Amino acid sequence: MEFNILNQSPVLDGLSVSKSLSHTVELAKLADTLGYKRYFVSEHHNMENLIGTAPEVLVTHLINHTKNISIGAGGVMLSHHNPFHVAEQFQLISHLAPDRVNLGVGKAPGGTPLSTAALQHELRPDIDSFNDRFLSLKSYIDGTHENNKSLKISVDTVSSKPDLFLLGGSLPSALFAAENGVNFIFAHFIKNDEVLLKEVSAAYKELNPDGKFITALSVLSAETEADKKAAAKKNSVYSLKFKDGKTLRVTTEKQVNDFIKNTDEKIEVEKKQLDMILGTRDEIISKLDKLAEESPIDEFMFHIPSFDPALRNHTIETLAPIHTIHKEKAGIL
Repeated sequence: MEFNILNQSPVLDGLSVSKSLSHTVELAKLADTLGYKRYFVSEHHNMENLIGTAPEVLVTHLINHTKNISIGAGGVMLSHHNPFHVAEQFQLISHLAPDRVNLGVGKAPGGTPLSTAALQHELRPDIDSFNDRFLSLKSYIDGTHENNKSLKISVDTVSSKPDLFLLGGSLPSALFAAENGVNFIFAHFIKNDEVLLKEVSAAYKELNPDGKFITALSVLSAETEADKKAAAKKNSVYSLKFKDGKTLRVTTEKQVNDFIKNTDEKIEVEKKQLDMILGTRDEIISKLDKLAEESPIDEFMFHIPSFDPALRNHTIETLAPIHTIHKEKAGIL
């Protein structure tokens, strides 16, 4: 079982934007030395406490500050971008760091209605569905699009290509990925439904047994009961429901207020405690083992819901030995 990190590049407690971005780099370097397989950064817009607006920039920067770990976007919000240009960008980064570049692609806007309108000002997302745009992106990377002989994203698309992943939280998304031979990252930290996880992972693996099924979940180290209570109290989740029936989950009151002040639409807001794997190393291991036993999961990806840089570091350090522990349980060591 492999372990990965998802970093949404938050503005951390007591740190400036610049220092918080430096921590994104330091966390990647730490994950690299501790043997994690992948390190993904996200795309968000017009959010006061999330500063990762351009994953292609962060991925390139992180590649230059790490040695072995794969660096990826988790993900590029394709509704804001031209598929051909995204393919060009990540193919170029892959030339700079062969076999280390991952491209995760998501459907969500990753921001407020105002930022979405600004980003899509000259685009026509209404013409093509997300699935059509994703398949176009895939065809450019694979070299299978209809104009392949005259339109290329690079003079060399053979020696190294970015590994492609679809991000999603539903059965239709997983089936779409499986049917098209694409790796899938299930956003369990958003849905947090173990019945759905079993259903989605089984359906994906039945159609695409060789594809990677990665489960992204919220994990936080807590050594004592007092630590657990304090962490649980700090971590809430807000569900925003729009008039068209769509819902969006955010994790701070600032993000809720961002959405409310950027739209005239009435938004229903529901506050809940964030579901996460919270505890000591042994407690976290036990929960991961249970999930892996019940669902065909290839890798776990850890989202760390904390604005405390020291706790984020500690959580990554605490989880790193799980590699060895899992091997010992399997009789490998």
